[in-house]
Amino acid sequence: MAAEIPRATDPVTFAGGVLDRYRHVCAFVNGQAEADAVLDPFLRDGVDAGDRLLYLVDTATPGAPLRRLRRLGFDTGALLEERRCEVRTWAETYLRSGDFDQADMLDQLDAMLGASARPRIRLLADMGWAVDRDGVADDLIEFEARANFLHARHQHVVICAYDTSRFDGAFIIDILRTHPMVLIGGLLQENPFFVPPEEFVQERSARG
Repeated sequence: MAAEIPRATDPVTFAGGVLDRYRHVCAFVNGQAEADAVLDPFLRDGVDAGDRLLYLVDTATPGAPLRRLRRLGFDTGALLEERRCEVRTWAETYLRSGDFDQADMLDQLDAMLGASARPRIRLLADMGWAVDRDGVADDLIEFEARANFLHARHQHVVICAYDTSRFDGAFIIDILRTHPMVLIGGLLQENPFFVPPEEFVQERSARG
């Protein structure tokens, strides 16, 4: 009997938890080793399930995700040829215009995720591009909140990885409020501090 093909609506396992109702995750990690420990199984499961991997990564190290997949035992050439893996750099996405433009990035995200329901996409966004970038915090926080409007329209999974050793505490608290699911201390949980995007955007608008 042939193995059952997972449906795009099937829940996804991540870091010991299940992504079902919500699939927009803020992954707080402390260093690369901790990130690899939780992300490698998630990516391996994605390849095995026939999902498509989409990386948004450091412009200086675009080959890192492919090297990682190769170390996990996957044929990266085949994955690329079959369009089951794609790598886009910060310069091609978040910083396409030189500075962060949240409206442009929301359009890009919609194009990346909204074209087709299948195969399901597992998008892993390394948010390190925002480290030490002056004036970006408010726009990034609002972007993450508004992105929830897009994520509600599809069944793809989006993991935003923030290295807590590189961001300050105030920023981390604000960014936490924009994600319905959070990975913290290596454990996935539904985020009790999440603010629905309509409420969050209205709150920020009221601040002036």
